Amino acid sequence: MNKDEIRSRVKASKSLLSASEKSIAAAAVFGRLEQSAAFTLAENILLYHSLPDELSTREFLERWSGRKHFFLPRVNGLNLEILPYEQSRMALGAFHIEEPTGDDTGDDDVDRHIMGLGRNLLVEQLEIISDSDFCRVGL
Repeated sequence: MNKDEIRSRVKASKSLLSASEKSIAAAAVFGRLEQSAAFTLAENILLYHSLPDELSTREFLERWSGRKHFFLPRVNGLNLEILPYEQSRMALGAFHIEEPTGDDTGDDDVDRHIMGLGRNLLVEQLEIISDSDFCRVGL
């Protein structure tokens, strides 16, 4: 089976899930993450903002944004920028994904957070599918 066939099968399987099933799955995944030592120790978390067919990151962001610093990617032409998450500063981006707005340079507070990302940083990339060695299969 090639990558396109795998993508098609996964997409078809995901489309069969109800909103309730997706919500339950998201709660289970993020509940497990919240129990991890990496999450507990992390001050800064780099996360994606979910698409409708992905496990929703919205409740997780809302629940923890007052206690942790979240950073989300934003597409800018060919570049991927990392900006702080603030619910009031989100807009639909190039691929119809909610992305942070604002200037990624010139703001001392933003620069300080981005430069400090290496300290107590958790990068969370949820996978859709993994191989037999538990390596993420890029879809």
